[in-house]
Amino acid sequence: MRTALVALLVALGAVAAPPARADNVTVGLFAPSEPFPSTAARVELAKRLGEHLGSAVGGTGVGRVFARAGDFSSAVKKGEVTIAVVDATYLAGGGAAGFTVIAAATRGGDAMHGWQLVARGSETIAQLKGKRVLVPSVGGRESEFVLNVLLGGEVGKDFFGKVESAPDTASTLAALGLGKADAAVVPAAVDLPAGVTTVLALPQLSGPVLVAYGAVSPSQRQQLAAAAATFKGDATITGFRGGDGDAVRSIARRFSVPVKRGPHAVPTVRVLVGDLVEGRTFSIERTPATAFAR
Repeated sequence: MRTALVALLVALGAVAAPPARADNVTVGLFAPSEPFPSTAARVELAKRLGEHLGSAVGGTGVGRVFARAGDFSSAVKKGEVTIAVVDATYLAGGGAAGFTVIAAATRGGDAMHGWQLVARGSETIAQLKGKRVLVPSVGGRESEFVLNVLLGGEVGKDFFGKVESAPDTASTLAALGLGKADAAVVPAAVDLPAGVTTVLALPQLSGPVLVAYGAVSPSQRQQLAAAAATFKGDATITGFRGGDGDAVRSIARRFSVPVKRGPHAVPTVRVLVGDLVEGRTFSIERTPATAFAR
């Protein structure tokens, strides 16, 4: 009888036990440099990625697109976004700290992409001295990004008249095409407006990375990284592959250009005793013995 009662209580407990909690995922997207053709394309990618990652952890997922660095950083601090696709250049500049990189976004199979300096009516960088240059937002450090990260400190900080941010790559090119700026720094392999030509090819940098913020456990990060590897995106972000924070740290080191010093040579010096005493007379002055008496 007692055994039967215990079995009944266990069965009732199993029935009454609440179902396992499903994880709901909100995926943020802040990648101004990525050459999406429109805001609608950004929203669509974030929506599909949110749903994909949400289903991978047994819950639901939504996507949120951020146009400004301040809005994105605020959402992260409030815990409203714990998974995000973010420009590596923004993170390297110190934006929204406390992240863990779990994957690298790819475009055309590559996670690294070149940049370029483009302009209207100028064919050399020398002709751009004192001119206004636009660049997709990197969270307020646009001048350092252009002068140090991409140009390696080879031009002075006052070379350009102004280095200003634009909301994203598409608006950067649109402003340049309308004559609202003299030049722009944008990713390579984008369609340029009429009358705009490439002045200088610039180094390759990491594209956006998929990061985790807050209390995302290591096992959850592994789940999300595995799910991201099966995501099929669009022409701008085609998918994701394994990645870590090295790409972000590599860019971060370039924000500050090392101080350049001129060549320094130390000659080998060989001095002979004869060279030191030649032509000199040496004597030892004698001290009276009484000087040592007390």
